[in-house]
Amino acid sequence: MSVEFRFEKKSSQSLREVAYESIREAIIKGNIKPGDRIREADISEQMGISRGPIREAFRQLEQEGLVFSHPYRETVVTEISNEEVDQVFVPIRRIVESYAAKRAHVNFTKQDFDYLHTIIVDMEKASSNDDLDLMSEQDLKFHQFLVQKAGGPGLLPIWNSIVGKIHSRFLYQGIKHESFYNVVKEHYSYLQLLHEGDPKKIDEHLDRHIT
Repeated sequence: MSVEFRFEKKSSQSLREVAYESIREAIIKGNIKPGDRIREADISEQMGISRGPIREAFRQLEQEGLVFSHPYRETVVTEISNEEVDQVFVPIRRIVESYAAKRAHVNFTKQDFDYLHTIIVDMEKASSNDDLDLMSEQDLKFHQFLVQKAGGPGLLPIWNSIVGKIHSRFLYQGIKHESFYNVVKEHYSYLQLLHEGDPKKIDEHLDRHIT
């Protein structure tokens, strides 16, 4: 595990949720890299919690494919190829988000649209500050809201199991500053399409912009 990064306990959630979200965020943001070994004992000491919740978090992360464990050995952050992301995870994400968007927008309220708009405003701030972490965080929040709003058993777990892999590559490789503006523009366009509710246009947008 990269020695520069340290885990910290940071919320009043259950200890398993705290551990899971902290480790997952560290992987997606690239604070710990593909191929890095992570140890229950180290994270337990850094976060000030017992090893049980860390172990449970590892199991959940392994189900999502972000780490893999060997019995009686350290857990390792999964190395995922660009080919696997492009040919497997991105197409699955398009299908899931297309289905979610067409289910969700039917029941959208003004408050829902306003909430998505505030997320895009935060993305504009990220663009102004050249803040890739904030841009990625708000992008995930935008799309996760649509998946959650769609409902349906199993939809969010499927989305969670693939989006982390895609975004970890996105953050690891980075994007040029001029691309920030395009990301914001794409989300404003997407929000307008959700207002209009045309399923075909929603699909076309997702095909162009989910990569």
